[in-house]
Amino acid sequence: MDYLRDALGSEWGNAELKRPMDERHPILVWYHLLCDQQRQFIKEPGTVATASATGAFAAYLHLAYDLYALDHNAELQSKLIQRLRSKQMFPGARYEVRVAALLARAGFTLEFENEDDRTSSHCEFVATYASTGRRFSVEAKRSESGRVQRQLVRALRKSADHPRIVFIDLNAPDPSTEEAIPLYAQRGFELLRRFEEFDPEAQRLPPAYVFLTNTPWEHHLNETKWRCITLGDSLHIEEFKNDHQYHSLRAAIEARRTHLEMHALLRSMRQHSTIPATFDGDIPDFAFSTVERSLMIGSRLLVPGPDGEEVEGVLTSGVVVEQEMSATCAVQLDDGRSFIVSCPLSDAEMAAWRQHPETFFGEVSREGKCDTALDLYDFLMATYTKTPKAKLLEFMAGAPDIARLRELDHGDLASIYCERVAAAAFAQSGMKATPLLQPRRRRGS
Repeated sequence: MDYLRDALGSEWGNAELKRPMDERHPILVWYHLLCDQQRQFIKEPGTVATASATGAFAAYLHLAYDLYALDHNAELQSKLIQRLRSKQMFPGARYEVRVAALLARAGFTLEFENEDDRTSSHCEFVATYASTGRRFSVEAKRSESGRVQRQLVRALRKSADHPRIVFIDLNAPDPSTEEAIPLYAQRGFELLRRFEEFDPEAQRLPPAYVFLTNTPWEHHLNETKWRCITLGDSLHIEEFKNDHQYHSLRAAIEARRTHLEMHALLRSMRQHSTIPATFDGDIPDFAFSTVERSLMIGSRLLVPGPDGEEVEGVLTSGVVVEQEMSATCAVQLDDGRSFIVSCPLSDAEMAAWRQHPETFFGEVSREGKCDTALDLYDFLMATYTKTPKAKLLEFMAGAPDIARLRELDHGDLASIYCERVAAAAFAQSGMKATPLLQPRRRRGS
């Protein structure tokens, strides 16, 4: 909380606190309600207290979290803070801060477009993905009427030098914690699809990645039930459409490579949907209790080996199988061999996983659950990219195309091996092996 106070300026904040409640800036209204909640639940200073976050609490802390993500970019943060202080500009500025933070946490560097250029309209900022160097023109729009197509048109009429990303905040109340896709999100998705298919104006607009989001905290300031969503879609980019179906797992893998930056953004938004409770990113269930954390990526484990005898190896990745209360773990031995082993989980460990699935194994970059064949492919790739090519060829010795496989480089061979294992596993389980590339819903907080 001190970070947000210092970023906005104590003098500005104190001046706002002197105003009547109905005239205060929204940030100071949130702060007032947050302090009320603290007084209600913190009975003894210095002790750990728990309480469900109200909308005001979440709104205030997430603004601090988002500004902190931009702390390394002093120019960008300074310009956005100036807009945040304005009560009239605040709603739009707050969404710009959120979008900028989402991109920054996903590995993008940001810079404002040239605001001195008055010859044409331009997008909010340019985002460059550090890993690939690819640049995108980004626009952030906040819907006030639910007519998302109007905001999309306004965004895409602006000049842009790079492929476009448009974020649209649905700005809808959502007093729920259920995982079902809410009706307002379905409506937003359907409006975009109808606009693209039937409105002639859509055909004149450039392609764009489109992200529909909703963070309804300000609509539920004194309530503890609310749901945040993110829906990734596109205009004129077929392979990134939310409901696009792929004829094979390989097609989904290749499509994801083509749109690598956007899938990295979606993954980051899922992983950073909650504010870390500890400075080192440790799960609170482990940090503040006596529950022992045994499955950490990079840690050494004593487990039954491929021949049944206990061996010691390094945990390289893992996924939780909820129905079996176990974790399927990839372990690498000192001689370079890798194998899969199932490890039982306690009730306390399962509770920790349900609260923090992305960081359960100690690394934010790992997914904690396999819902799709693509999830399983990712899990396998985390292990088998480290397996020597000769060993992979040994695994695939019976393949009818083994001669062609021998000609592949190590990375492509590992990818094909993991693809075939994942597809076969899902076929045996009776689950669909080629699901949508991205989920249509996400719970957040």
